Amino acid sequence: MFQDRRLLLATLIILLFMIGACTNIASLLMSGGAASNALMATLDPAATATATPFGPIEATVTPPPPPTATATPLATPTSVEPWGNFPAPVEPSAIEIRRPLTPLNVPQGTVNIMILGSDQRPYEYGHRTDTMMLLSLDPTNGKATLLSFPRDLYVFIPGWRMDRINTADPNGGPERVAQTLLYNFGLEVHHWVRVNFWDFIQAVDTLGGIDVKIDKGLSDECGGIQWRYGEGTYHMDGFTALCYVRMRHVTGDFDRMRRQQEVVLGIFNRVLSLDGLARAPELYTQFQSMVETDMQLNDILGLIPLAARLSTDLSQISRLEIGVTMGELWRVPYSGASVIQPKWEAIETLLHEHFEASE
Repeated sequence: MFQDRRLLLATLIILLFMIGACTNIASLLMSGGAASNALMATLDPAATATATPFGPIEATVTPPPPPTATATPLATPTSVEPWGNFPAPVEPSAIEIRRPLTPLNVPQGTVNIMILGSDQRPYEYGHRTDTMMLLSLDPTNGKATLLSFPRDLYVFIPGWRMDRINTADPNGGPERVAQTLLYNFGLEVHHWVRVNFWDFIQAVDTLGGIDVKIDKGLSDECGGIQWRYGEGTYHMDGFTALCYVRMRHVTGDFDRMRRQQEVVLGIFNRVLSLDGLARAPELYTQFQSMVETDMQLNDILGLIPLAARLSTDLSQISRLEIGVTMGELWRVPYSGASVIQPKWEAIETLLHEHFEASE
């Protein structure tokens, strides 16, 4: 039984990371090859679902466009060298580089795991991490926190330059991602996991599907199917879950971050169910080849008590994001790229309230 519990938690951690891989379904649907065959799976009409998407309908009202980008200031040299012990930039910056945030005083024993969803295709080099999520585990207080980062957030990447946060990994690997998180947000990254997206459907299907509690309605198209969801719980197979977290024709990245977190919780609940426990050895064997990570089995074993506590009280899992009110659109002068310039006061308030230890 103890061995089963070890494999269960290893599988739990791996599956939590799988959601970060859902970054580019459209490209896979058009690319062909072995991966696209998996993506063309169809829904099971005989499945017993808690609720099912409606058939083809007219799309809901398109949400208003995002705010107009602010005026583009001219590039100015950095007047001071604020980066302290971090690697200095090797390229000029279009805006002032802010000083690093003082490391947060997190509860003792906290484990922060960075989830990186890579859009790398088979037989191709290079990638971006269009999904970035920090899973912060607090065994002392029996809590867990999921924090999502917008891919276009414009931050200082130590040892390189100011750029979108999703360029840190392809230009320096997980170590540079960790430096970026520590510099800009005062959060130390203890472990990292990077996954591609083509195994996500198979992972969810291996679990027998997942039940996803949806907080906000959605009507959008994916894979040639028009989907519509209201508030409630829906049973999803792998293809459905991938579409749900990927769709953004009538929404944007901020809404997609919420949906990713909803699916993460659906996976969590499914793995902790009796079916998930019974299939833990099979899942562990299958998924360990799908994930790049610096985590060892011993790192996972220490999280067993926390997983047990969270399974009995899901209210102790907080879902956070650097949301639409915490940044503004801005255009980089020399490249013309549209990015999100952080509103640091609002972001720091979020970090202090949810990550620092109580006095």
